[in-house]
Amino acid sequence: MPIPAVHQMQGNLNDIDVRSLLQLIELNQRTGELFIETGDSRFWSLFCQKGRLVYATSSTGAIDRLKQCAGRLGIPDQAFSIIPLNAPASAPEYGLLAALVGSAQMSALQAQQIIRVSTEEILFELLDLKAGAFIFEDTEGLVPLLMTMELAKVLIEVERRRSEWQKLQPQVRWVEQRPIILDHEQLQKQLPPAVYAQMQQYMTGEWSLKQLGRLLGRDVTTVARAIAPYLQQGWMRLDGGVPPVNTPSSATARIQRVACVDDSISIQKSVEFFLQGRGYEVKTIANPLKALNELFSFKPDLILLDIAMPRLDGYEVCGMLRKSNIFRSTPVIMLTGKDGFVDRVRARMAGATEYLTKPFGERELLDIVDKYLIPQAALFTSPRP
Repeated sequence: MPIPAVHQMQGNLNDIDVRSLLQLIELNQRTGELFIETGDSRFWSLFCQKGRLVYATSSTGAIDRLKQCAGRLGIPDQAFSIIPLNAPASAPEYGLLAALVGSAQMSALQAQQIIRVSTEEILFELLDLKAGAFIFEDTEGLVPLLMTMELAKVLIEVERRRSEWQKLQPQVRWVEQRPIILDHEQLQKQLPPAVYAQMQQYMTGEWSLKQLGRLLGRDVTTVARAIAPYLQQGWMRLDGGVPPVNTPSSATARIQRVACVDDSISIQKSVEFFLQGRGYEVKTIANPLKALNELFSFKPDLILLDIAMPRLDGYEVCGMLRKSNIFRSTPVIMLTGKDGFVDRVRARMAGATEYLTKPFGERELLDIVDKYLIPQAALFTSPRP
């Protein structure tokens, strides 16, 4: 098995697994960020300082994870409404944690608890990955440094949980499954009143096993093991795990806006034609130097942003947008003529949500835009085949 050179740290998970990658980082006392990407455009970022683990996050659900972990510590959701301008683009929630500690709205110990839970949850997912690409970027690391963890110890604990998790299969298959009570009478007979009340509150089919772990202050394996006997008895079941799609209740929903920043006239015209026909309001911007002013005026729900533009490239524009509270969570799709992994990592580091390789057709564009927005046309017509 070819092992990546220490100075390179780039390759595929077909050649080396995540555990071995982290062991290399620890052995060589690396400081920086490990990006991992799978074929379905999911990203994970792991931050290290001199071979120790600082934090781990994912491209989806980071703020929800933070809120649910913090909620159990008595910290209200309102505390997470504004992300600091200097927050790292690939881990904005970490910047928010640091700001809350700095303003005494959260203790350092509470922040460390949240970081540890979040990081262990991410590693639980990553250690099961069998395919994907990775690259390690040497950076100065996260600032401020809220804590560090010994990689070897964290890996041992997470692997222990994974081993226990495997024993629960096939009854429990994955962390996104949602438990729901089927026989309240039997459960009430078997459980102490306080335990039954808690299960009645949470085991409604609304929360996944992963979310329940955060809310209850337990890891996902402990939660799954606790309900396994009741699954076997048929008193509970696990629903699939794919969250329901929230759709507008009426056809009066606001038409969603898409901005396209690209100096190519053909790209502009294609985007207008494809998206306007789908029910979106579209604005095209050719001059990157004027893009920020026009974007703030238009306030799009999604931004298509060309990487290779004269005088100001897409990475710079994306970085500027992510420093604004208005566009901090707006989906930004980078348009690129290259399909290289390094280019995608650069886009991710700048704060991009996803990327789309040029040239693209109608299907490719609609697939990626419809993934993040609900077009007005979808309120009146059946889904695209």
